[in-house]
Amino acid sequence: MSHMMRFKTLLNLHRSIFGQMLILSVLFILGSIYYFAIQPVVNIDFSKSTPQDYTVEKVRQQLRGFIDQQLNGGNATEIQFPEEFSVFFQQNPQFHYYLRVNGHNYSNGDSLFYYTLKLDQVDQANQPLTDTPLCSYYMQQLNEPSGAGFIQYSFCNKQSFYLEFTGINVPVFEEQTTVWDYYQRMVWSGSRSVLINSLGVFVITALILFFNFRLMRKLANVAYSFDPKKLDQKLPEKGMPAEVLPLVQAVNEMIARVDATQQQHNFFLSTAAHEMRTPLTVLRTRLELLDDGEIKDKLIDDVRRLISLVNQLLRLMRIGGPKSLEQEIDVVQCCQRVLRERGSYAQESGVTLTFSSDLDALVLLGDEGLLEVAIANLVDNAVSFSVPDSQVLLHLNSQGELTVRDFGPGIPTDKLKALFEPFAKFPPNRNGHGLGLAIVKAITQLHQADVTAKNAEGGGAEFTIQFHAPRT
Repeated sequence: MSHMMRFKTLLNLHRSIFGQMLILSVLFILGSIYYFAIQPVVNIDFSKSTPQDYTVEKVRQQLRGFIDQQLNGGNATEIQFPEEFSVFFQQNPQFHYYLRVNGHNYSNGDSLFYYTLKLDQVDQANQPLTDTPLCSYYMQQLNEPSGAGFIQYSFCNKQSFYLEFTGINVPVFEEQTTVWDYYQRMVWSGSRSVLINSLGVFVITALILFFNFRLMRKLANVAYSFDPKKLDQKLPEKGMPAEVLPLVQAVNEMIARVDATQQQHNFFLSTAAHEMRTPLTVLRTRLELLDDGEIKDKLIDDVRRLISLVNQLLRLMRIGGPKSLEQEIDVVQCCQRVLRERGSYAQESGVTLTFSSDLDALVLLGDEGLLEVAIANLVDNAVSFSVPDSQVLLHLNSQGELTVRDFGPGIPTDKLKALFEPFAKFPPNRNGHGLGLAIVKAITQLHQADVTAKNAEGGGAEFTIQFHAPRT
């Protein structure tokens, strides 16, 4: 599954800003590698390479090495050739060179022909462009009557150099025979700065993508951690990129507005429910003063149901409000108290309540009163569906699972998904308001537990609360 997710992410890479930057950087680097490292050697026929060509490249490499040293801060006043060049100078007495590196001249003679033709004008035209990323390159192998040679000109990154040499008539060095040898001596020495710059662009882009991707992932994790019932949190704005900051600020503003609306909504419902309790209680008291009769009993029953609905709404409001669970409670003791309190109600229906536990205690942080309400609602629900002379079994196993099992008609399969939704009743004409199981779900979520329902083997329904807490 993880491999499929990564594959889908790669397919959708072009939809991401960071992905677009990565794709463009890769294309730029591949183009640079082709243009500077592959294309120069594609059409070269190494079978036609001559000892003279190799000697020219050997000399050019030596002079170019001196140029690179000067460009990198060297302060040599003349070129030091290695010992192997002694034979070369003996057999090529007409050899002369001229180098110009950042305005400094290095030469073994006075000849300066090709530079003064046009390249000096090009160099002068480039000097005002030191603050731009524009670069100029030129290179050409020479075959003059006085001997073979080479010219090369470069202006890039505020640095310039010119190389010129001629007078090679006798090849001295061994013939070049491999592509790699030619690449090292010709392509790499001439294009190394561009390739290094391309690599630098890739590394910088990769670092930008890496740090910003981590930042976005951290931002997403913070957003996922938000509790819809506690919207006093905000997305972090400090350290956000300027392109993302307006979106983060807009989301924080939206969260603040939703929080204010939610608080007003909760305040209204809570106030309305509280205000309804008093007139309903007064109405019930006055109804009790009426003469006995069938209409009186129906009216009192209707008022009792309204009072029950108001109490359940208030209970839901209490659960939904901000709450910090810092009190240690014991689930075993909560179950025992519920059974003692609901025992008489079950006996009136001819149902026996039984509780068993594999643990002496299950301690967790929570609200004792609310948890007992959730367990009591499950017990009441099981009793209401049980037939006389049957049992409702409560069991807490060693894994922290509390099950409430009845032996009633069970739950239709199509009703299982909506069973814990507010005002969901089965059957529809059943007494109650459909809030009991919704309250159970809200309380279990508050205690970071899960509640599920299923049809038990052998008939009846089974509700399970899975607690996630250290067991003692």
